[in-house]
Amino acid sequence: MGKRLKRLVARLRLYWLAARLYETWQLLARPHTHGALVAIWHEQRVLLVQASYRHGLGLPGGGLERRETARQAAVRELAEELGLTVSPMELEDPWQITETSARGTNTVTIFTLRAEREPRIRLDGLELVAAHWLMMQEALGRPLVSHVREYLMQRGCYNSS
Repeated sequence: MGKRLKRLVARLRLYWLAARLYETWQLLARPHTHGALVAIWHEQRVLLVQASYRHGLGLPGGGLERRETARQAAVRELAEELGLTVSPMELEDPWQITETSARGTNTVTIFTLRAEREPRIRLDGLELVAAHWLMMQEALGRPLVSHVREYLMQRGCYNSS
């Protein structure tokens, strides 16, 4: 979502409406979207977030803006969603998955951020409404966004060490 539109939606607290409109557009247009997420690991726990507009826990991140790389988007999204400032070089192990559904094709790049100390995060209460530090097995027992479940099953053990 563009910065201006995102600010307007936040100001009006209309994330749920924006999400429904976006889902409807996806069903009609079936676009190929690109996203960048970050799996933040601290002491073998991963940070999972609950978005106000989505069922299931996910990772912080979002869509790529025009002329933006996945790494740049991941850094930007961490600042916007969690108030975390990280260097692009701190993001490791890019892992990518492409999923196709009735809504189109979505390519997601997931980066790893290994935190020595538990990062202090700031949720806005609008877009992201909850955050949970979970052990991998605990996370797999929760409702997850499909690409996050796949990531944890394939890469979680490796990244949590």
